[in-house]
Amino acid sequence: MDMNKSIKCNPLDKSESGEGPKLLPQKNFVSEGTEVVVEQPLSTFQQILLKTDGTVTDLIALYTGESIKVKKVGQKMFLSDVRQEFFCPPETPLLERNVLLCGDNKNYLYAESVFVFGLLSRSIQYKLLETDCPIGLMWKEEKLETYRHILGHKTEICETVSAYFDVPSHTPIVSRTYSIYHQSKILGTITEKFPVTYFRENM
Repeated sequence: MDMNKSIKCNPLDKSESGEGPKLLPQKNFVSEGTEVVVEQPLSTFQQILLKTDGTVTDLIALYTGESIKVKKVGQKMFLSDVRQEFFCPPETPLLERNVLLCGDNKNYLYAESVFVFGLLSRSIQYKLLETDCPIGLMWKEEKLETYRHILGHKTEICETVSAYFDVPSHTPIVSRTYSIYHQSKILGTITEKFPVTYFRENM
């Protein structure tokens, strides 16, 4: 697909009348479940996944010994509301992207990202919309210096997320959310989730 054509046709472009994109506020941009307390302590590797300031893709590849691929399972545009006011003004066009980190025959991690679309380069906009390319690789290719600020962790029962994994629907899901900074601006947030039963063996 032609890159320029794809960008021209994306929901952010103005119409022929000169009007901006007609996007509706999105109420549920991140899946939410019922928060729970898990008595069994997290394994060392689970804690590493929650605390690392680097990409988890390479860590999971080392842990599993598999080549990890990214599979996009959803994306949508929406306008920001009060929940995103800490990193963008109200009614800012945002892109939510939902992906899985997969091995040969297993999904290992689910990630939901929300980006301020207008702060991204045209090349990254195109790749986010049209490919399964991981965002970290896009930044690396453009030599974009970014850093993460972890906003929090939690454990929840979330059937919509557990459905992506080979676990019962009531299995607690561990997650962390962090913001991505570039030149003191927040480009967006990423939430990474995995079942509490995953990554429990010592390396």
